[in-house]
Amino acid sequence: MNLIHRAIDFENDRDYVLECHCRINYECDCPWARKIPYADYRENWFSLAGQVEGFYNYLMKSARDPRTVAEIIETEDGQTIGYFWVPFCEDAENDFCFADVQDIYIEEEFCEHGIAAELFRYAEEKAKLNGASVIRSGTGCENIRSIRLHEKLGFYTYRYEFEKVL
Repeated sequence: MNLIHRAIDFENDRDYVLECHCRINYECDCPWARKIPYADYRENWFSLAGQVEGFYNYLMKSARDPRTVAEIIETEDGQTIGYFWVPFCEDAENDFCFADVQDIYIEEEFCEHGIAAELFRYAEEKAKLNGASVIRSGTGCENIRSIRLHEKLGFYTYRYEFEKVL
């Protein structure tokens, strides 16, 4: 499948990007957060205006960096396949730059067609061209599909984060 990459239109794509980001958060959240149905999770997530605006403002700010990948992915006939966001982080003091795959969302009907793997390869190519030493990506502890894809693509687990319900 030939993918069309287009820059996010921050005015017209806002609702779609926010919906994708919310779905990604749900899939990557802790098991107890996903005990509620997605519709309830979504309602709560969108009710947190500061969180929603904070995310969207950070996405827009990161897109000012020409190295950042902030795109809507479409078919040749204009059907939306998904959304993809990869900002770059730089530590000038240590001369270390990395690309950080923040969000990758593929519409369900297009999953299992190799699109996510193709987007990761695309991100790696952009990372190399823009001087990154490393590409990073994270996922939820129970997002098995994503974990397996990362492993298949040669990603190495370099950090664990822990959470305990009190």
